[in-house]
Amino acid sequence: MESGKAICVFGILFFVLAGIEASQLGGGLRKCGFPAVYNFGDSNSDTGGLSAALDEVPPPNGETFFGKPSGRFCDGRLIIDLIVENLGLPYLSAYLDSIGTNFRHGANFATGGSSILPGGYSPIHLDIQISQFIQFKSRTTALYKQLGDHSNLPRPRDFSKALYTFDIGQNDLAYGFEHTNEAHTRASIPTILDEFAQAVQASMDFESGIE
Repeated sequence: MESGKAICVFGILFFVLAGIEASQLGGGLRKCGFPAVYNFGDSNSDTGGLSAALDEVPPPNGETFFGKPSGRFCDGRLIIDLIVENLGLPYLSAYLDSIGTNFRHGANFATGGSSILPGGYSPIHLDIQISQFIQFKSRTTALYKQLGDHSNLPRPRDFSKALYTFDIGQNDLAYGFEHTNEAHTRASIPTILDEFAQAVQASMDFESGIE
């Protein structure tokens, strides 16, 4: 894998959101410039996946910023929207949305209700999202080789330079507290973290294995 690839959680992206140059922090590095963003998560960063796959997200969601429902469980933008804005990229299309999608600068695999472990509120847990990403990259890479530099397709070379973000885990705890007890939920945390690490590693291993 190329060194330019970064896998981050939202907590370390405040400098991107603030538009701060690394040189302002005492270093000589340039501001981050990612050609694409690939996001995995739950309703905190779902930009339309669950809405496209199941029931449309109803009003008043979206009314403050978009003026209508936008597939987000929010009246405006999400943190992932602010991240791509500050990177100068368009809002991420949901992988599960078949209408008006553009994956040139990334894709969003997050869906509302998703968890790290299977068996929670949604069948689309993190391993499923990673499998979707693996299929997405294989198929779009093949299409790119067949069709050329199509405006809606990601460039294969951008996968190793993209920003990968994960915002997931709250539903594992919420489901545990709702359906078991505090002791059981606490005891499940190491398993949750292990599954998270394995999913991230799987995406990294696959990305580094395909040119």
